Amino acid sequence: MSLAKDNTMVSVGKVGAAVGLKGETKVRLYAEESENLYEGAVLLVDGKKYRELGGDNAVFGVDGSIELEVKSIRYQKGRPVVKFYNVADRTAAEKLTGAELYIPESELAELEPGHYYYRDLIGLRARDSESGEIIGDVNDMIDNPSQTLLEVVLAEDSRKVLIPYVDAFIKEVSLEDGTIDITLIPGLI
Repeated sequence: MSLAKDNTMVSVGKVGAAVGLKGETKVRLYAEESENLYEGAVLLVDGKKYRELGGDNAVFGVDGSIELEVKSIRYQKGRPVVKFYNVADRTAAEKLTGAELYIPESELAELEPGHYYYRDLIGLRARDSESGEIIGDVNDMIDNPSQTLLEVVLAEDSRKVLIPYVDAFIKEVSLEDGTIDITLIPGLI
């Protein structure tokens, strides 16, 4: 079974482009603030796709996976750049580009109140904070250098619109109700 289909596993991020010659990679995390990425953290990638990296699955013992242990982290323009122990050089790092990074759900770090994992926001019903009308559904979260965006599929006509995930627009998130209240301004949708 692939990690993506395993309900006990959670994707916490994705490997981006290689940085430099020593095997470092950019990492996109799926949470605003995350304690899941730290020196010594063990992250899993699909063993079938990344078999050439070697390594094993001794920590979590998940069949079909390869464990990557974080050797070091530095930040470049506010984004993590990670060096994994079994990624020796740029060539190996380039092979990891696009890889989803997983951890067992039981290992997810608790977030501070008001902070959410992207997976918790995707699927919420987007609602007009003033009228209470359903606008649509959150389909994806998109990281931009300046801010994160909600991709909302409109209930009215199935168009996709991008809404900045900032306090000026996001008034309340209720995981219990499955809703996210958004302040609409003219021209936003």
